[in-house]
Amino acid sequence: MIGIILSGHGHFASGLYSSIKLIAGEQENFEIIDYEEGMSADTLATRIEGAIQNLSSLKDIVVFTDIAGGTPFNESAKLSVAHGNVRVLSGTNAPLLLDSCFKRNVSIDEFMEEIMQSGKEGVKVFKVK
Repeated sequence: MIGIILSGHGHFASGLYSSIKLIAGEQENFEIIDYEEGMSADTLATRIEGAIQNLSSLKDIVVFTDIAGGTPFNESAKLSVAHGNVRVLSGTNAPLLLDSCFKRNVSIDEFMEEIMQSGKEGVKVFKVK
């Protein structure tokens, strides 16, 4: 099983997880870390490291973040260098994250490819014809 860590600015992580839980139920090996106002980057890094340690029995871990270049992404990317089994993804949306909950038993490369596609396909524009 692939471990999941979800982090982002404000209550992005806990808010998105509440939607996922409503649709797909409680998820195992799934850590949520909100980067709240006033929290330092060091504190966030410590919490992400703790989540990585909580999931250390798993072969692979993916950290899902909101914005590339934002503090949750940057701190996760730094930590991924020290942990060869950690990948980091930005631009997380509900379709991508929901799909990830059902595809956690495939190879990490297949997992990343499939969820990226789900994220892209999940973005739609409504048009009245």
